[in-house]
Parts: sequence; structure tokens; C-alpha cells
Amino acid sequence: MRALPVPVLLGTTMFFWGAAFNVSDVAFDHTTPALVALSRPLIAAPILIALLPLFGARLPRDLRTWLWAAVAGAGATSLSLMGLSEGTSRAGPAVASVLLNTAPFWATFIAWAALRERPTVLRGAGLLVGFSGVLLIIFSNPGDVASGSDLYIGAALTIVGAVGYAVAGVAVRYLHTTGFQYELYGFTAAQFVTGALFLVPYALLSGDPASTEWGSGELWAALIFLALGSQLIAFICFFRALERWTTARVLAWAFLPPVVAAAIEAARGNLPGGLTAAGMVVVIAGVVIVNLPRAEVRERVP
Repeated sequence: MRALPVPVLLGTTMFFWGAAFNVSDVAFDHTTPALVALSRPLIAAPILIALLPLFGARLPRDLRTWLWAAVAGAGATSLSLMGLSEGTSRAGPAVASVLLNTAPFWATFIAWAALRERPTVLRGAGLLVGFSGVLLIIFSNPGDVASGSDLYIGAALTIVGAVGYAVAGVAVRYLHTTGFQYELYGFTAAQFVTGALFLVPYALLSGDPASTEWGSGELWAALIFLALGSQLIAFICFFRALERWTTARVLAWAFLPPVVAAAIEAARGNLPGGLTAAGMVVVIAGVVIVNLPRAEVRERVP
């Protein structure tokens, strides 16, 4: 995987994260959002642990690595999934999607403060262009912008999820830039384990677990896709990309999942309207701007 170009790694991640919107909708017909969130790391963790010997890897043996894995698990898995679920149910899908897509901005600020990764003006402009495209996609259909109950609570929880996602990305980038010795596959498995543990209380207290239709083949197909694709494969590619690119550059790609989701709907025959199509183009333009060679960070803040 180290030999793969970073755009291929991130493209794979964004495909699975974009497809997760459509697949999660299927799962929500048979169970609660909290159990869908919990199932992703809960299924992915034992599978990756079983595969570790094939990669010549193992779970971390020292407490410090487990603590860093817990930070990544809490941010990238627990808080982000909980924020998305609660934000969608309380504030509505449009508001939740917009607020979760503020993660690249949080990551840029945190990386600037913690890693001294100074964002260039061109990179900042690319982030703004990409985010404006997300706004166009999400608000292109006024019927989807209706806020749910508990708007402010849902919005706050979604922002917490976005910040957690950003912190996890910066944490993994920090480990690489400081030369901290860890093995990616074992670290990712530890992140899934800790992330699942943090989600257990949320899953038990949110919704009615007894309402889950465990005998549904459609539910299990959706959960397996989310666990293997949107969790296991996506996060390994994402963490590998963070080893090679700066935080802001990697996180800017997080604007693309709504584009992927819209493209999947188009492939299913639900063609996007003019504003949605324009938003997709603007998002892609923003990501391209962020990845221009002239936008790369060439010096650090003293």
C-alpha cells in the first residue's frame, strides 16, 4: 500500500465514505443509527485482528501506542459517527452534512497550532471553494434543508464530531512527523477496538436495540459493506495518506463524499439537478486547488 499514489488511497477512502450515505439509509430501515455506528468498528476490529499475521503485524504492546490509538478511535470513529447520527436525527441531514464538512477547517487550525503546518493562501482558498461546493450540493433541494427537532443540540453534537475527526487526523499526522514508531495495521485495529468501546454506551442509550431486524439479509449486507469498506479499507488508506501528505491537504479530500453520494444516485437513475451538478464541479475544483504544487506548505511557522 505504501507504493500506491496518495490520490489513489484518498480516492478509495472517499468512495467508501461517500457510498456510506446510501448504504446507511438502507441499514436505518432495519435498526437504529446508533447500532449502525457501533457495528462498523465492532465488525471491522476482529476481522483486521485476524488478518494482522498476514501483514506481519500485531496489536500494540505498549500503553503509549494504545493511548494514541484511543485518541484516534475516539475522534475518527466514536465522535464522528455519533455526531453524524445525532446531528442527522436532531438537526436534519442537510445541517449535519454541512457541519460535519467543517472538519478540514478544524484540522487546518489544529495542525497549524500543534504541528506548525502553515496553510498557504492558495490552500485556504481551495478549502473555501470546496466547502462552498458542498453547500451547493446539500442546499440545492430546499426540501432537504428542513431542520429536525433539537436543532441546536444536533448542530452542537455534529460540530463535536467534526472536531473529533479533525483531531484524529492531526494525531496520526503528529505520530508520523515526530518519528513515533508504530505499525499501521496494528494501530488501526487498536483504534477500531477503542472506538467501538466508546460507542457501546451510546448504542445502549440511544434508540431501541430490540427493534433491530437481525434476520434481515439487507441489513447484514449493509453492515458488512460499512464495516469492511467504509471503516476498515477506508481508514487504512486514510491513515497511510496522512503519513505522506500534510493534514490540510488530506482532510480537504473529505469534501468529496457528498459528490460520490450524488454520483451514485445519478448512476441509479436519479440524475442531479443543475445546482447539484454545479456544486459537484465546485467541490472537485476546490480539491484540485488544495492539491496544486503551489499550494503546498514549504516552510513552518517559527
